[in-house]
Amino acid sequence: MTTESAIPEVIDFWRNHAYDGWLAKQDVPVHRGYYVEDARALERGWWSLRGCPAAVISLEGNRGIEHLHVLEIPPGETIPPFRMALEEIIYVFEGNGIASVWAEGQPKVTFEWQKHSFFRIPVNYYYELSNARGDQPAITFHVNLLPMAMGTNPSEDCFFNNPYVDVSQLYGNEAKFYSAAARPVRLSGQASFSSGARAMQHAANPGAVTPATEAASSPTGPMRWYGNFFPDLSVWDKLEVYGGAGRLTYGGGIFFPGSAFSTGLMVLPSRRYRAGHRHAAGVTIVGIQEAEGFVLMWREGGDYLVAPWREGAVFVPPYHWYHMHFNTGAVENRQLRIRAPRPGANPTADLERVIPFTKQDPWIRQKFEEELANNGLTSLMPEEGYTNPDFEWDAEWLKDD
Repeated sequence: MTTESAIPEVIDFWRNHAYDGWLAKQDVPVHRGYYVEDARALERGWWSLRGCPAAVISLEGNRGIEHLHVLEIPPGETIPPFRMALEEIIYVFEGNGIASVWAEGQPKVTFEWQKHSFFRIPVNYYYELSNARGDQPAITFHVNLLPMAMGTNPSEDCFFNNPYVDVSQLYGNEAKFYSAAARPVRLSGQASFSSGARAMQHAANPGAVTPATEAASSPTGPMRWYGNFFPDLSVWDKLEVYGGAGRLTYGGGIFFPGSAFSTGLMVLPSRRYRAGHRHAAGVTIVGIQEAEGFVLMWREGGDYLVAPWREGAVFVPPYHWYHMHFNTGAVENRQLRIRAPRPGANPTADLERVIPFTKQDPWIRQKFEEELANNGLTSLMPEEGYTNPDFEWDAEWLKDD
């Protein structure tokens, strides 16, 4: 007969998420809420796990899905090697340095990074980051799927003390893993909203670029650029027009081969904004260019939350919250999107997923034009777009200035 004392402690991981328990044990500042105005300026503290100053960003829209943190690499220093049994993607907020990536018993692969670089660390590979400058710290932004993973397996050892590594990822291809050359692929097929991937059929001419609106309306599908290292997203110009009525902007799919993440750029020209929309949780959006603007977020029937938008801003719309992007400055607004897998998401089933301009709250337009006036600017939004539900949004409009 089993005695009560022999029964192990019972933890209800359905109500007490394993990731929350892990995070509570970390000696690092944790910043919560709905958005971060500038992740570069967050209070940081020493994080024993990473051996450097750091800050964790735990936003409502990422609960149970993505883990975000910022690391500070002191001038001229190298932070300790680290690995985990999950992939990690890294964007460089500030600085220049060198990354070394390797598997146990294998040679190190090194490459140089700079401000605006974007790269991926494969599952369970060691990596270390070195600051090449001696006069200022480097600041890096990291995203992984630890909350989602620990929701299916609460064992910390599985992720932080796991010996398995697939050496073929880094060493099994003749092409350099961290080459700056990205491969263009135009995809077609049915979108999989569980991963952002698509049932792939390569077009006969995958390098051809043609303007497109919604991916569904393009017979060849959107262009995706595949690589493991993008040296500078601030100058990446492999962009196409995309978006439906009231949602036109420039975009570019930037994908890591074999990754669970779907990433890309959205570039909104000056003095414009996009119609409100909503979707599943777990879409992290990062400001990667000095610009002016704001984001509105709100749950249906709730109050508006206004998030300032500039370089270093991070926001994640909570599940099914409407949100809108506004550029109230004189230059383009460039944003990096990092989308986690979204099991069960079915956006086509949401008949009110997008709010047309003809149905938007008049206050929204007023707020946009007031912010423009504060900057000495006027709107480039077409007047008829607010009154005519059949207004045709011409991609040439994005070129007006």
